[in-house]
Amino acid sequence: MPHGVIGDEGMFLFLMELVRVDTSAIDRRNYWKAVELIEREAESIGMDTHIQRFSDSKGDLPNLIAWKDLGADKSILLLSHYDVVPARGPWVLEGDAFDPFDPRRIGGRIYGRGAADDKSAIALSLSACGRLRRGEAKYNPILAVVGDEEVGGTGVVALAEEGLSEVGMRPDAVVVIDAAPDFVGVGASGVIHGELVIKGRGGHAGRPFASINPVHLALKLADELLTGFSQLHASRLSVIPSPDGSPVPKLWGRFSITRMEAGTQYNVIPSEAKLGFDIRFIPEESKEEVIARFRAAVSAAACKLGADVEVSIEETLNPGWMTDPNDDFVREVLDSYERHFGSRRVAGSLGGNDGFVFARKGIPTVSLGTIELDSNAHGDLENVRESVVVAMRDTLVDLMSLT
Repeated sequence: MPHGVIGDEGMFLFLMELVRVDTSAIDRRNYWKAVELIEREAESIGMDTHIQRFSDSKGDLPNLIAWKDLGADKSILLLSHYDVVPARGPWVLEGDAFDPFDPRRIGGRIYGRGAADDKSAIALSLSACGRLRRGEAKYNPILAVVGDEEVGGTGVVALAEEGLSEVGMRPDAVVVIDAAPDFVGVGASGVIHGELVIKGRGGHAGRPFASINPVHLALKLADELLTGFSQLHASRLSVIPSPDGSPVPKLWGRFSITRMEAGTQYNVIPSEAKLGFDIRFIPEESKEEVIARFRAAVSAAACKLGADVEVSIEETLNPGWMTDPNDDFVREVLDSYERHFGSRRVAGSLGGNDGFVFARKGIPTVSLGTIELDSNAHGDLENVRESVVVAMRDTLVDLMSLT
């Protein structure tokens, strides 16, 4: 239905239509189909559109840019992403078994992969843009929907480096709509991923004395890092507050062992073991500084254990970011947010998001979103609360309007 996304019901129906398109990031599934669907909806509410086509080592992918000239002096970028993490079904809710990409609407919530992260952001952004009228806007809206956010940020980097230039746009401010609704985000953690390869000497499990078991060494190495590097890293505190429910009042460094891999048979001692890790660091620190400190900690632990350990850093594009909480744009956002959510709380996101590209260019950037703790983003029964989607849409309309 033309212009349907402007109303609440049309917005929810469009969100469900987006969820039905499986855009799993691992194999870039249906990326073009999703972008073309969003493009048609943007054009139906009077927006100009452009699909940025670009390539990397894994092939081609698209970003969508849509905009509307409302005669305002400034422009604001509303940034979201269409890709999702994979989902395996069926999901079961109130006795109903359903596919994660066949959404359900129950009890004021919409269930399905991507409903919260991040397709509700796309739907509410379109609805907000459709409600603005020429002569009544403080900002001209630029809507950008990018790919590969869930696997490193390829899309947003391409958008910042080339996509916006292709349409002659440079935003005066940015709202990343990929966060919790509990606060206005003024920063986010940086992200480092990697792998530790522990070398040993394989052999028969019946003769362990003739082998060097890398699994045993990996367990000891993990313990050393979790009681050494992890605690030191956690003492690094940002000036930005943490979200409610965090164990530390300020954004802090975090380290996790997230993967273990070794062996093929019960009775064989393998020749190597692998530990995957995730490091989140505060935006005041540089990625290079954190990597150097981690490598030193691994080297010290390996020396203590007499272990042969290789460190492999998987390059991630996200170095973290922050905007001065006293910036004029942050105050504007807080005014609009308070009118619809009743709070003026600012905080930093515990996860990374795409704001880093623009904040590090000196463009005032904040994050907002619909991803509540019980939204189960990335998990089974991912969902979004309809009332939060409406409130977030209305916050954006308020922010972009003159009155």
